[in-house]
Amino acid sequence: MDSCALKPFPTARPMPALTEELRRSAIELQPASAADVPFFRALYRASRLAELLMAPWSAEQKRTFLDDQFALQHRHFLKVHRRGDYRVIVQAGRSVGRIYCDRGGRDWTLIDILLSQETQGKGIGSALIRWMQHSALVAGAAQLRLSVAHDNPRARKLYVQLGFFETEVGATHITMVWTGNGPAPSGSNCGREL
Repeated sequence: MDSCALKPFPTARPMPALTEELRRSAIELQPASAADVPFFRALYRASRLAELLMAPWSAEQKRTFLDDQFALQHRHFLKVHRRGDYRVIVQAGRSVGRIYCDRGGRDWTLIDILLSQETQGKGIGSALIRWMQHSALVAGAAQLRLSVAHDNPRARKLYVQLGFFETEVGATHITMVWTGNGPAPSGSNCGREL
């Protein structure tokens, strides 16, 4: 699928300053553009491929299915979160993931965070979520929302550790919220590792 056929990302807005923890890890958040779509598509494909291991499809059919799913997700995110922030997670000059968030109202939403497999488990995702929590707290947001798939207990456990609690259980996803009452990240503990 041609990346030009996908709706473009909205114009990037200024983001809150990154924490010292993220800067020490050489993390940058660069505005997403059409040039990043092939990386995002490959990242999405890699994150979902294990689900299709037993499917009786050829490798090409699996790839086509996942590319179509990526395009549907992309359109959905841009339709629902028109003023969202869509960023490439870059570490030491190399693209390693994506983070999408919506800071357009009193309730902030962490739309999606996805890291490459070789980057997972190194504390980057936790640090980015703590940064979002800290930024929401400083901006006076009422809450930070996210959703997690039922079949992702590892992420769900992390969100609970970071102070999120479940508010709604849907057919495929659970909505979780952080209101600043949990382990709220402050300047002193934003750098702690979980």
